[in-house]
Amino acid sequence: MPIRHSTKKVFSKVAWHAYNIHRKGPFYRSKLSKTTKLFNAPRETILQFQRERLKQLIQHTVQTTPYYRDLFKDFGLKQNDLFQQINADSIDISQILPLEKQTVRKQLENLCSELFPTYQRIENATGGSTGTPLKFYQDRSYWNQRNLSVYYFDQWAGWDFGEPQLVIWGALADVNGNDNWKQNLNRYWRNQHWLNGFHLTDSAMHATFKMMQRQQPTTILAYPSSLYQFAKFISDNNLTPQWKTKGVISSAEMLHPHYRSLAETVFETKIYNRYGGREVGLIAMECSKGRMHINCRDIYLEVDSPNPYTIPGDLLVTQLNNYTMPFIRYRIGDIGRLSDEMCPCGNQLPVLGELLGRSTATFRSKTKTLIHGGYFTQQFYNLAGVTQFQLIQETLEKCILKLVVNEQWKVETSNHIVQKIQDALGTEVSVKIEFVDEIPLPKSGKREFTISKVT
Repeated sequence: MPIRHSTKKVFSKVAWHAYNIHRKGPFYRSKLSKTTKLFNAPRETILQFQRERLKQLIQHTVQTTPYYRDLFKDFGLKQNDLFQQINADSIDISQILPLEKQTVRKQLENLCSELFPTYQRIENATGGSTGTPLKFYQDRSYWNQRNLSVYYFDQWAGWDFGEPQLVIWGALADVNGNDNWKQNLNRYWRNQHWLNGFHLTDSAMHATFKMMQRQQPTTILAYPSSLYQFAKFISDNNLTPQWKTKGVISSAEMLHPHYRSLAETVFETKIYNRYGGREVGLIAMECSKGRMHINCRDIYLEVDSPNPYTIPGDLLVTQLNNYTMPFIRYRIGDIGRLSDEMCPCGNQLPVLGELLGRSTATFRSKTKTLIHGGYFTQQFYNLAGVTQFQLIQETLEKCILKLVVNEQWKVETSNHIVQKIQDALGTEVSVKIEFVDEIPLPKSGKREFTISKVT
């Protein structure tokens, strides 16, 4: 490794140390060590820790949060009964109504704890990928706990403090031409090199590739769709990365099989899929054996289903660290199911057996079968003549397919596409094809290939 790379790595490691002392106190290494010890503990130790944190959170919430205090009163729920259930081996908080996004919007102030003054709140909001951005509050303790967990899980992919990292992520400031010096400074001391996932031009990707040949990143953090586009650019132009990537962390979107296949081939490494939400932080991460392990230190995860281990349903997330504005049984908008297996990787964190993606991207047939949006994206993968597509399920009987086509498009291809859609949804479903010049990105910057207005 060139001297300047070694020097930058040492500088970045020292900067990370200083940052963590500033944010988490002088004993942050001890906190990180305890975090690691818990995540590597036997399953029962992990679940017992989770039960205690859940009990503390609910007790705090009912006593200090107007919304939940009124909710318990209106429904005649008894706190003591609930606490006894939490202490039992089988946790059941199902008597608490799920927290819906519209409730967060309407009850924003009432969901905030009375113990935290407004100046201690940290305002945040979702990217609005499924509609209007959702505003909420967090606190510094939440962020400190969240970061400790992220540090642990990212090391599964080979990340470590000071190691150079390529980040392919959305950066609205870059799109708008704004030069944020604080942002640039943060990227410098973190030893991160950014490619704007909201603005992937050929020139930007080529410049980034040349820079990575010099910077030698050990990990990549990326939106799956942006990672795929970068990998496709490298492959299409017969470029060969000269750097050794330990692992790729994908996050914020669904990781479709063809995304994974191409990226793992181009970068000659494994992708570690990370699942989370801005409202609640990191929910689960994929291990070396391909299982998604649930972050039980920070999250209590439920599936709204008659049998959460066999029948997929809406994921309900309880965030165990955000005492400023507790999220209890929050319907995050994704569909999945649990697994009771012990992972062969050796880690005993519970496993998220299946993640089907956004409820708005998961289609439903007349027979009530849920169809993963990835089924449809695979039908368009490497389909000659199609540059961009978007499939919208308007009703159980009607779909609209928007297509951006190129000179390789053939009329008979439309029959093939319609056939594949009807194979999944039913032959009686009508598919209207609309040819458009462009399918614009939503404000979130996350491309939506499938949208269901039914689910």
